[in-house]
Amino acid sequence: MPPLVRYRIPIIGHTFSYLFDSVEFFAQCRKEYGDIFSLYIWGQVRTFVGKEHIHEVLAKDDVFSFKEIIRKKIPGDAMYAEGFGDSRYNIMVIKEYISKRLEIYNERMQTSLHSSIQKYFGESRESKVFHNLHYPLNKVVAALIANIFVGEEEAKNDEVIATFAEFTSDMAIFLAIPPILDFIYPGLQDYINRIPVRLGLYNPAAKHRNILVKHIKKQVDKRLKERKVCQDSWERPNDLIQEFIEEKNFDPNNIDCAAIADKLAFIIFASIITTSRSCTNAFIDLASRPEYIQELYEEQLQIAKEADKSGILPFEALDKMKKLDSFVKESLRLTGDVVGNPHLVLKDYTFSNGLQLPKNHVVDLYFDDICQDKSLQGPNPKSFEPFRYVNKNSPASKISKDFTVFGGGKHACPGRFIATTQIKLFMHNIILKYNFRTESGKVEEKLRIGPMTFPSACGVIFEKRNATN
Repeated sequence: MPPLVRYRIPIIGHTFSYLFDSVEFFAQCRKEYGDIFSLYIWGQVRTFVGKEHIHEVLAKDDVFSFKEIIRKKIPGDAMYAEGFGDSRYNIMVIKEYISKRLEIYNERMQTSLHSSIQKYFGESRESKVFHNLHYPLNKVVAALIANIFVGEEEAKNDEVIATFAEFTSDMAIFLAIPPILDFIYPGLQDYINRIPVRLGLYNPAAKHRNILVKHIKKQVDKRLKERKVCQDSWERPNDLIQEFIEEKNFDPNNIDCAAIADKLAFIIFASIITTSRSCTNAFIDLASRPEYIQELYEEQLQIAKEADKSGILPFEALDKMKKLDSFVKESLRLTGDVVGNPHLVLKDYTFSNGLQLPKNHVVDLYFDDICQDKSLQGPNPKSFEPFRYVNKNSPASKISKDFTVFGGGKHACPGRFIATTQIKLFMHNIILKYNFRTESGKVEEKLRIGPMTFPSACGVIFEKRNATN
């Protein structure tokens, strides 16, 4: 078994150090105990894996399962008849229906961004200060995703946008609740969390499901009628609803809109809040470092020459945003999560160094061991160097041994392409449209809760650009 780090307080174990001194604590554990070590936190022993063996965890999908941890933590089995559905199907939907068809959605994504930026940040030339930017950016990302999922018409509805924006945060409450009851018995907290859902006292998915069903039914009925009337002249909509309608198991005589809503639920959960978080981090990272804005502005200004009269860039222009892509990747690398991405061990496993883990054990990835490592990242790995990846054939969506933000192996995040596309398109537009800086004039640090971080709620000053600046 991996070595268990010494601790002094019975029952509590390493929980306090894990919560309140995670950066230094994990660095010290790594120094004293090596690449793989175990801690006693929240009433159970959990193992943490560093840079030398992280890719074993990511590659062995038949041994280590991230989805099983999510299923345990979030009571989808109590909220939905089929839980969060078949994960293989969900991955297929993201890959085949979205990631491989981003070019089809290109114009709509940009139109949605133009509209949302104007709506939430305005056109006034007077300076404005915005606090807690994660809130409006969550709405921006929600509008864009809704456009792809339920179509252009429904994505203009405020009720739909609210559901897309709030669904993940409402569900994530189960992840946010400290597992204090696990001190009594491991897994007790997850069991107790399911009780109010099963009793009908609290179900955060219910209201969102009802809204989705209402709008999905409207679209399905409309499309089936229009297709019947127009026949060959019918213009096919491009969105997830239409993809679901055209699947072999769809029965037009027995339409189950609730089932379609449930299919959307997991995809919404996986796609909104992580993207908006990363987008907010990238924006505040740049606002904290205004010395890089001009260089990025000049690149975006050159790329903007390829846009049409409506300001829509060709999809190929994204590949030319070399400096912006590098900035986004550096922001992702320095997100600040010390550890995360827990996996459940599905069967007994022996690492290549001989250390063993039993079935049902939990393994976390020690991200800092990769992101802050000089041998992997090059000189000054702890400093923010925005153009670290320029001319290195290392785009923000590319997974590698030195970049595990999106996981790795064949189950690397399938939504990384749309996520990085959205972030780059947003940053491109916001850089061209505004001058901005932090209200404090300093580099704003992220909010840290235990080993995880969240975007700063700092104030950011916006000023509309003149044509000459």
